[in-house]
Amino acid sequence: MRRTFTAVDLVQLPKLDAPSAQALGTEVLTAAKAVLGDRGAARRVPEGVMEAHEDLTSALATLNQAVATRLPSQPTEDTARAKAADITVDAIWSGLYDVLGGWSKIPGLPEAETAASLRAALFPRGLKFTQIAYKLEWAESNTRILMIKDNELGGQLKRLGAGKILDRLYEAHEAYGAALGITSPVEGAEVEVTNVRAALDELVDALRTYVVRVSGMVSKRDPRKTEIAQQLLAPIENWRPAAARGKAAEAPPEAPGAEPSGEPGKAQPGSAEASPVDAGGEAGGP
Repeated sequence: MRRTFTAVDLVQLPKLDAPSAQALGTEVLTAAKAVLGDRGAARRVPEGVMEAHEDLTSALATLNQAVATRLPSQPTEDTARAKAADITVDAIWSGLYDVLGGWSKIPGLPEAETAASLRAALFPRGLKFTQIAYKLEWAESNTRILMIKDNELGGQLKRLGAGKILDRLYEAHEAYGAALGITSPVEGAEVEVTNVRAALDELVDALRTYVVRVSGMVSKRDPRKTEIAQQLLAPIENWRPAAARGKAAEAPPEAPGAEPSGEPGKAQPGSAEASPVDAGGEAGGP
């Protein structure tokens, strides 16, 4: 039998559904951004890795778009409820942003470093995500909540006195999803999942190729290249979904996505973060 050595054959990824694939893809690209932002490190990254990075970026955007266009439309009768839920979620994220900002201004305290790190991770672009279309914002919010749970950031937030804020955030986020018809079914709504599944498969293939290319950077003669490769692959190596730790996943059962729907006062960017579709996650082979 002829042997093949494709990325599918060589790379074993964790089992991924659409929400977790979007979260992992985002983490991988965030790690790459930190490396590529360092000119010295960026010069050591081979062209093949850069090509795989571009493909991964494109695949993630495709999955975001597939999710955004496949969610059911917001029922008219829930418009007022959605607006109220949106205002609540906006206020909670804003409050958490301020708490972390306050701590980060205090010199000489270890809590200041923790707060600054959390603020950078959860709010890389400040509060801009709270000003976009409702379903897109829910997706952005859900990605941050997954980050808190999967990276066990809750303990750090609680030590900064934000435990009650976090509890209220989870509660309000769930209510937000229900008001939008994302986490509770809308009668008569049909969600087409074919495109989401295809987009998920594309993202998984891009991740596998990325792993192969980055792994090729490892060099006994150049420890710095090995260090860069470890930084780039760290999100995948350390990936542990909340369910894998035996914790009850507090994220809603049907995942995020977004569909620009012209809600008043909200812009409509072209990205979203998650999906209710389990579209062929990876346990290992094809």
